[in-house]
Amino acid sequence: MPTDLRKRWILKHADENLVSRYVERLKISPLLARILVLRGLADAESAARYLSSSLSADLPPPFAMAGMEAAAERIVRAIKDKASIGVWADYDVDGTTGASVLVSFLREAGAEPVYHVPHRIDEGYGLNIEGLKRLREQGVTLAVTVDCGISNAREVEAARGFGLDIVVVDHHQPPDELPPAVAVINPHRRDCEFPDKGLCAAGLAFYLVIGLRAKLRQAGWFQNSPEPDVRRYLDIVTLGTIADMVPLLGVNRTLIRRGLAELGSSARPGVVALKQVANIAAGGISAGQVGFQLGPRINAAGRVDYGMKVVELLTTDSSEVALRIAGELDEHNRERRAIEAAVLAQALAQAETRVNGGERFSLVLAGEGWHAGVLGIVASRIVEKFYRPTVVIGINGSEGKGSARSIRGFHMVEGFRSCAAHLEKFGGHEYAGGLTIKTENLEPFAGAFEAAARERLASEDLLPRLEIDAALNFSDIGFPLMRELDSLKPFGVGNPEPLFMTERAQVCERKVFSAGVRLRLRQAKRLLGGVIFGANEDFPGRPGENLDLVYRLSENEWNGTTNVDLRIVDARRAVSEGA
Repeated sequence: MPTDLRKRWILKHADENLVSRYVERLKISPLLARILVLRGLADAESAARYLSSSLSADLPPPFAMAGMEAAAERIVRAIKDKASIGVWADYDVDGTTGASVLVSFLREAGAEPVYHVPHRIDEGYGLNIEGLKRLREQGVTLAVTVDCGISNAREVEAARGFGLDIVVVDHHQPPDELPPAVAVINPHRRDCEFPDKGLCAAGLAFYLVIGLRAKLRQAGWFQNSPEPDVRRYLDIVTLGTIADMVPLLGVNRTLIRRGLAELGSSARPGVVALKQVANIAAGGISAGQVGFQLGPRINAAGRVDYGMKVVELLTTDSSEVALRIAGELDEHNRERRAIEAAVLAQALAQAETRVNGGERFSLVLAGEGWHAGVLGIVASRIVEKFYRPTVVIGINGSEGKGSARSIRGFHMVEGFRSCAAHLEKFGGHEYAGGLTIKTENLEPFAGAFEAAARERLASEDLLPRLEIDAALNFSDIGFPLMRELDSLKPFGVGNPEPLFMTERAQVCERKVFSAGVRLRLRQAKRLLGGVIFGANEDFPGRPGENLDLVYRLSENEWNGTTNVDLRIVDARRAVSEGA
């Protein structure tokens, strides 16, 4: 969504001594060393691990995670006793993909798990007692939650009362008191010494599977059967990790670098069918294709229909079943886009009114009948345009359910805590959250939330920051630089594509087209093409003018020729040298 918000250009400063050390120790260019330092890699060993991201060398052990030992022992006991194991997953992408990883492993280990994904509208988020009772009535004596449960102490206690043990696997912020489960796996636990807190539920499920395999191997479980190769689950883990928009650093980076290769070559019927309906050719696949083509189709099931379909898709051995479900997900995604467009139009109108009515540090937007499945996406779109902490609430009679997205400097869950008196319940993490509220409390909540935002943010925090990695001359740009930047991939949240700037580039040609503006630019003797999407006739830069540019680099092929071009993010008319 194009935005006309003025942006702050910030050329980041790197420790030049550290840059020189990386150049010497890692045998890399000063520019690549600078980018690694700016990624927060504090020593050469950390930088080397970032560049290698080796599954065998760079993953912390699973039993470094609090709760893993107890969880693995309880699940292994259930496997050995041939007890019925339930898997209860959240309906969002990392819940359904995490459940798919766990279900796949349990089947390979000889168990026959029963899985359940609650309907977003009919059951809502998290555990519910009636659903847990239904699992128990099916003979389940142990249920493993995936991407939920950390805030369900009452439901976990109730389950224990009717003979159902619970293992919680959840990455959301835990309350002060953990639920009374057999085990709780959550890297945000105060007593958890696991070094990486950024895993989503799919990554946690993968770690649980590593722990389970180790315990089963120790017990001699695989003496008469093949041991599962857990690397084959990384295609599913990668879908969940990228689509859930967790930081692509540390463990996540290591998992998805291998996982993208698994995803490209996967013979899993669900993955093959999903790529087919998304029109992704066989072979290599990028993080962008996962985030923008595959992820939305997986998420669409839980948003407008039933997340159970995703687990069935990713665990079936039938190509026919997989193609049928993938087609349904594709249709759900089209339906989701139409619903999203209608809600977004109404939310944008409200936001415009509030922002135009005076300085706002936050936005609380609400509408009767707004579909719960698109509220998070709409909140993200509002933040893109207005850059304010935003809560979007769908009202259904006397109650509303909302999704929230935040900006740098405002921890969403901490903001909710300061407004807790007006909320029925809430949860989430730093940049996103969800809530339930009585309609009568909407206005007081909006006031309290605005006060919380004003307390934590300054006016300049409401301007998007363009954090620039380096200033380049056009002479620096070429294929050798592109190959160096390849070593930083995959790009995504927490590991953004490098952002560069160039001063005083002269516009030689300019063309406005339906999707934006194309430019032909010269600096010194070097000519480069550039494009800015979403721009219009008002975008600066007429032929002969000099521009200062902020951009990312891309390779584009046209008529058999490949060129390096600029994907322009922002531009300003250069100040004349005599000014």
